[in-house]
Amino acid sequence: MQSTKYPILCSALGLMLLAGIACDEAQWGQWDWNLGGKAQPVGEKAAPAPTPGPASDSLAAPGSAFTASHADARDGNGMVVLRVHFDVLRVDIPVDAVRHSLKIWNHIDESLGDPGLTALLARNGFRVGKSSQAEWPAIRTIFEHNGARVSRVARTVQEGAPLTVPLGKVEDGASYFLHKRGGGLGGGTLTAGRRTFLIDYAVDPNDPQRLVLRATPAFQEEKTHEKLVERDGEIVSVRDQEGRVFYDLSVETALSMGDFLVIGGSEPAEKGFVLGSWWLDSSLDMQQYETVLCISAQATRVE
Repeated sequence: MQSTKYPILCSALGLMLLAGIACDEAQWGQWDWNLGGKAQPVGEKAAPAPTPGPASDSLAAPGSAFTASHADARDGNGMVVLRVHFDVLRVDIPVDAVRHSLKIWNHIDESLGDPGLTALLARNGFRVGKSSQAEWPAIRTIFEHNGARVSRVARTVQEGAPLTVPLGKVEDGASYFLHKRGGGLGGGTLTAGRRTFLIDYAVDPNDPQRLVLRATPAFQEEKTHEKLVERDGEIVSVRDQEGRVFYDLSVETALSMGDFLVIGGSEPAEKGFVLGSWWLDSSLDMQQYETVLCISAQATRVE
C-alpha cells in the first residue's frame, strides 16, 4: 500500500524513536502488563490492573465527547496547523477456549483499500479496521459479556508530535517472526523494552473533517545510549533510546466524525511467535488476555 499523499504533520517515525520520545508514565503506566505467553510466577507481585471508572464512562464510545470542529487552518506555507485530540480505549479480554474478541469484527470494516495488506497483517497476527459510534452498542455488549478489563487515556498532541501508545513491557530474549511485504520471512530477538503502536496523522485535504491515521507497531529499548549531537553550535552528550519500527505493517485509515480505529489480533498459524502475538497478548495474575485498541481522533485548528 503506497503512502497517502497528504502533508503528514509529524516527524518521521524512525526519527521519533531516535529522538527518544518517551511515553507519559503517569497516564500510561497502568498499561505496562507482561509480555504475552509468559505466565507470572506465583508469589511475584503482579502488574497493576487497569482501574475502570463507572461502566457508563469506561465503555463510552470512543470519541463520544468530541464535538464538531473545523480543522482547516493553514500557515503561510500552506501546511495545515493542527492540534489533535485522541481518545484511546484499551480493552483486555480473557483468553478461554473460545476467542471472544473475534466477535467484534462483525461490526468493523476491515477494507483498507489493499487486500494484500489485510492478508499480510493477518499472517503477522494483526487485524485493523474502523467502526463507528452506531456500531458501538453491539461491540460494547461483546466486551461487557466476556469479562473485559477496560482503561482509557485522553491525549492531545500538537506541533507535529505523533502519539505513542504503549502496550506493555518486553522481556529480554523474546524472539519473533515477521512476514514481509512481497514475500519472505524475517524476524529477530528483542531486548528488554516496550512494545508500542505509533499513531501518525494527517488531515484529508479534500475534507478537513476527516483525519487519516497511520498506525505502526514499534519497539523501544529499555536501555539508553549516549551519543554526541550539535546544539546551538556546541557538541553535547545526550541519552538516546534505540528501537525498531515495523514499517511493512503500517496501516492508513481515514476517519470521519464518529469513526474510530480498531487494532486487534488475528489467528495466524504461528500464533505465539509472530509479531501480533507478542504485541497484543498479555498476562496478568496468571490469566492470559488479548488486547483490542479503539482509537478516536479529532483535529482542531491552532489559533
